[in-house]
Amino acid sequence: METPQGEPYVTIRTKGHFEHWPISSPTSRNYLAYAHYKAEGKAPSNATLDDKRRMLEGVARIEGETHPVFSRIASIGRTLYLDLGDEDWQAVAITSEGWQLVSHPPARFRRSHAMQALPVPEQQSGGIDLLRDFLNVETEDDFRMLVGWVLGCFHPKGPYPILILSGEQGSAKSTTAQTLRDLIDPASPSTRSTPNSEQDLVIAAMHNHVLSFDNPSTIRPMMADAFCRIATGGGFGTRKLHTDSDEVLFNATRPCLLNGIPDLAARPDLADRAIGIHLPTIPPNKRKTLGAFNRDFAKAKPIILGALLDAVSCALGRIDSVSLAEAPRMADFAKWVVAAEPSLGWTQGAFLDSYAANRTRSDQAAVETNPVALAIPSLMEGRQLWSGTATDLRQTLRDRFPTLKEDSHSFPRSEARFGAALRRVQPVLRRQGLTIGFSREGKAGMRVVELTSN
Repeated sequence: METPQGEPYVTIRTKGHFEHWPISSPTSRNYLAYAHYKAEGKAPSNATLDDKRRMLEGVARIEGETHPVFSRIASIGRTLYLDLGDEDWQAVAITSEGWQLVSHPPARFRRSHAMQALPVPEQQSGGIDLLRDFLNVETEDDFRMLVGWVLGCFHPKGPYPILILSGEQGSAKSTTAQTLRDLIDPASPSTRSTPNSEQDLVIAAMHNHVLSFDNPSTIRPMMADAFCRIATGGGFGTRKLHTDSDEVLFNATRPCLLNGIPDLAARPDLADRAIGIHLPTIPPNKRKTLGAFNRDFAKAKPIILGALLDAVSCALGRIDSVSLAEAPRMADFAKWVVAAEPSLGWTQGAFLDSYAANRTRSDQAAVETNPVALAIPSLMEGRQLWSGTATDLRQTLRDRFPTLKEDSHSFPRSEARFGAALRRVQPVLRRQGLTIGFSREGKAGMRVVELTSN
């Protein structure tokens, strides 16, 4: 068979179950070598293995059926499938009626060598409350947002808000990140360093459902744009290795988790797609050893996972009947979690209230850490309107706030980059009562920026 993107795959029946692997993978190569040994009684040469692999690729592309291949989560009709990642290739089938373990799921899952197994889930009332003991949060709003983010990861298509964990040293950021990922897509290592290029991000997304990156000190503009696209949906293209023209295309969405000491949502466009949670420092008398924490979490994880699956089932049953009076940013994510509220024991509207409070804090953080967004409200204090060219506005802000001259990275000096920065801060400033308008005036069509305080 081949995927809709044209990647040839082979399905192998072994030990009573089916496995699906790219024909170019080491696993497929090992299987071909073993099959040759069983048939011929000797190990094949490298040339023979390459011939067999090319033959299989030709058969897959020309005669094979086309099927999508999934990583951890799949959707077929009205049923979701969760790959448990175990040696028997079992999955959980989730419908609006409930969930059950299946030995031969119809969804074709791919596995990476980093993937770890989920436990077999257990059903028990109130299981989601067990998660409280393993998350370091200050408020009920923050707890709801973390539960909502994990629940959102079960959506097969997204979009997915980017979860950004911040806090001082000793606030258990890395442990919290690992705990959340372990409930949906455990891997080893659980977190990795921030990718240096869009290509690195795409490769990680091809092999993981959840992307978790640890302790980035900052996010470069190019990577911030890439994170935004992969969270809400967008196409990526990268060249194959050792070729000049062939291209690997990737068009999918993935849940992303970032944690670090500084506030990572300095770019408003990134903050607009993010859930920001600040973790408090844990007092010494409340700390646990990592061994005790992992032991307790391993015991509770099957029950917590069962509660999350109950919530997914509830969301599947109610999603078509849920309507949001005011659709927030990432409305599909919000609607999905709202549909699951009865299973989580939350009152109607509780999640939207927590989401609104979180977005208000994220907006404030985005303004405070972005020189353009911070300077414009100060300029508009005591006035209703400002109008002029982008060049005039840039110069006015630099004259009024001399320190901006020292920060060419976050306060652009060119007119084109400054105009792009203004458009990025439009949504967050609009929610704070400031409108940025763009128009052309005069015969020459001069571009004019208009700031309005509502």
